[in-house]
Amino acid sequence: MRTLTVTLLAALVFLLPACIPKDKRQADAVIIKKEGYASTTDLSAITVGYCTPTLDAPFYVALERSVKDKVESYGMKYISTDGQADIAKQVMAVEDLLTKGVNVLIINPIDPKALVPVVKAAKQQGVLVFVVDSYIDDEAPYEAAVFADNEKNGEILGEWVVGNFKQKEMNIAIISGNQGNPVGREKRLGFIKGIADAQLHGTSKVNFKVLAQGWGGWNNNGGLKAMEDILVAHPGVNMLLAENDAMAMGALKAIREMGLQDKITILGYDAQKEALQLIMSGNYAATAQNSPAILGRTIVEVVARKLNKDETLKKVNYTPSVLIDKSNVSLFYDPNALF
Repeated sequence: MRTLTVTLLAALVFLLPACIPKDKRQADAVIIKKEGYASTTDLSAITVGYCTPTLDAPFYVALERSVKDKVESYGMKYISTDGQADIAKQVMAVEDLLTKGVNVLIINPIDPKALVPVVKAAKQQGVLVFVVDSYIDDEAPYEAAVFADNEKNGEILGEWVVGNFKQKEMNIAIISGNQGNPVGREKRLGFIKGIADAQLHGTSKVNFKVLAQGWGGWNNNGGLKAMEDILVAHPGVNMLLAENDAMAMGALKAIREMGLQDKITILGYDAQKEALQLIMSGNYAATAQNSPAILGRTIVEVVARKLNKDETLKKVNYTPSVLIDKSNVSLFYDPNALF
């Protein structure tokens, strides 16, 4: 791990447009804010198939439940399958859905390229394909997609840091999910952009350090191990950005074991219920909302709009970006939430 001193020039390099997948910044992208689309068409003859990347994580369990509930609320039939966190298995799982005669396919790709051939096959069969949560290559002929605005979520976390971090120097550690993942890349680049822009606006200069980056595999244990390694090599870290709350909460265990809980500001993404509890107790600074419940119902509303021949439907749609800290956490915490 090497120390990276971020100067204005380096910050500008981070912000090059080429870092963002092309479909993520299309001119026709729109932020979805309205809920409760009412279908004027009878959809009871439609069968929707959904393939999740895995069900071995609370986020994906909650997302699958949200998709199922919304599909059935429109009177459509629902079939689901599990990619089991394996690219080859997800391809086979989607192929299996196609053999079952689905009219609509919703996918959450593990890899942006692996599902392209099967999406092309679905298109040839007359199946309408929709993408939720994670990206697929532009070559795939999908109808529409719904994402959290990961770059924007990173920006608002970076802006929050500049306004709320009280220590003299920012010595940042980043725990990422896995290498090559475009969602994680947008999150960390958005965060760096948010800090740089807010500092330039306030002081006309950029001044922070990224001391280390670790890889946590999107789970608690991975976050714990990554943070242990980071703190051994860089005991001066005073801020942690984890690319989801699960890794941040794992990292918190390592931080507590070393008695550094009062010296390290912890930031995450997703607004997981347990993270919100930690924010309320003062053990976690802030998180940017990426709600599986909102993603799930929004993608199915997009499906319904397509089936109703809604000509205003955009290809790329974003859920709203919301920063949650101690000042507003009570508005978002739901003790009965799956996630």
